[in-house]
Amino acid sequence: MSDTRPEEFLNLPFHEKLEFLYGLPARQKRDLILSAPEAERLVQSFAPETLFYTLKEIGSADASDLLSLALPEQIKGLFDLDCWDKDRPNLKRMREWIEAMAEGGRKRMADGLMELDLELVSLLLRQYLRVHRLDEPQEMSDAPLDRFVQFDEHYLIEFIRHDATQAQILEFLEEAFERDYAHFTGLMEEIYWGVEAELEEQAYQFRSARLADRGFPDYYDAQSVFAYLNPQQFLEIRSQYSPPVRDPLDDREAIEPAMAPAIADAENSLFNAALTAGFAAQGKRQLRSEMAMVSNQVLVARAVDFGDLEAVRVAVEMTHNYMNLALEHLAGGDLKTAIEHLRDTHLQLLFRLGVSLTIDLRKRAQALVERLGLSPERTREIPYLDSPFREALSGFLQRQPQFYSGLDRGGAIAMRDFSAMRDLHLSYAVVEQIEAVPDLMKALLGLDIASAPFRASIAGHEIRLSQILLTAFARYAIDRRFVLEPIEPDRLDDARAAIMTRNGPPARLSEIFRRSVQEALAKRLDETLLRRSAAFVKSCLNMLEEDLSDLDPTRAIDARFIGSLLVRR
Repeated sequence: MSDTRPEEFLNLPFHEKLEFLYGLPARQKRDLILSAPEAERLVQSFAPETLFYTLKEIGSADASDLLSLALPEQIKGLFDLDCWDKDRPNLKRMREWIEAMAEGGRKRMADGLMELDLELVSLLLRQYLRVHRLDEPQEMSDAPLDRFVQFDEHYLIEFIRHDATQAQILEFLEEAFERDYAHFTGLMEEIYWGVEAELEEQAYQFRSARLADRGFPDYYDAQSVFAYLNPQQFLEIRSQYSPPVRDPLDDREAIEPAMAPAIADAENSLFNAALTAGFAAQGKRQLRSEMAMVSNQVLVARAVDFGDLEAVRVAVEMTHNYMNLALEHLAGGDLKTAIEHLRDTHLQLLFRLGVSLTIDLRKRAQALVERLGLSPERTREIPYLDSPFREALSGFLQRQPQFYSGLDRGGAIAMRDFSAMRDLHLSYAVVEQIEAVPDLMKALLGLDIASAPFRASIAGHEIRLSQILLTAFARYAIDRRFVLEPIEPDRLDDARAAIMTRNGPPARLSEIFRRSVQEALAKRLDETLLRRSAAFVKSCLNMLEEDLSDLDPTRAIDARFIGSLLVRR
């Protein structure tokens, strides 16, 4: 439906309009809503989270049109999500929202502010005014009379701060006094008597309770979303849960569309394909709402500022990626099977399965590091490993394992979340290649690369394992001796002649050299180790070919520009 024109949108039934709006850019969503005759109903059908993310993407300065249509309960949700820094109110953001609300008129602004907790509003007002009780003796300041406002015989209000928000606060006080005197006096008493730390604590407790009711758990409870479960026992674990509800409601019982921001680049994922192909509109809304609940747990567990829209997008994208990884694991890439699993699996369980698959990879990487004689807790990077092995292993060892995009052909040189089984397959292939290296080096050269003496001998020299292996191959090619001896600078031309073809550039590894490598390996390795180490040896040979391929065969080789071989100084 993404190609539906605005006039076609207007002809859709109400619930189809809601479905259509999901995933649209915020400004396009705003324009379509405002063009609809039931604009107010559309806005008021959004969960606070949905409205919040839409308004944040637009920007509070341009959000007044939609904000003026929101219910007071939705306004309270906006303040819960955006106007806190952990357990402290963010008064700057409160002022921004008040300015946006004021553009919709004094009444709408007062509707929203009167819905907020008295404690939170009083914390903001204490920055602007001081309350004097006229029935109690007290020292009055010598401030100019225009700083004072009096609505009744009980309170005298002294403004102590003047900025753009001050006029809006005065309008709010006037409206509250005229509309609900009990609310007005409650505010005055909180400002007069309240202790700031106690007001903050009470407001925070009220806010936390509301967020918990909407799927934002306590920080410590939220950590359970990352709890490990054994992927081999997943189906047994899933059977212990009641099946999730999928699709049984009709449009008259439509659930509230509580949705996190849509993922812009995930259209081709198996998760989204199964969601689109396997579920009617009601099922899609249920699954998206459930995904938002899991995303909320992730946001809390990672202590993400809800007002930082980019950080929220990263967390939501991670939620999708882990779910897609898990679904690919369960379905083997088959769409029909994926739909069945999506129908039978709670999304939190699916997310935990995706997390657990990467944790298993991390455990394998940690065991590998221990085999290399190092401590997984202290090792972030192994300098003598070549790229991309070094970067990839570093990513696997992170608390939240990361995929090194350099492993993917044409991928950016950066770390990212695991999002598909292909990522895991590539990663395990890298681990298997590195696992073969200690045995390869021991069998070929008698080197124990896991030993402290080996690490000490190469410390500070920026020597890589590929250089050690390729130097031995080069020495074998020119001297028929398979030993680890750096190549003499004056024999680099001999090495090139023995290694590379004579035509070019670009030159290639000669067939004679490749046969000599296979001969050296076959003499020293059994068939199992030969097979296990084949990929690592191939990657090293590719490095050698790339290093030497463009050298001018008519000119002597400058040792400074050779990175794949060890050259004697």
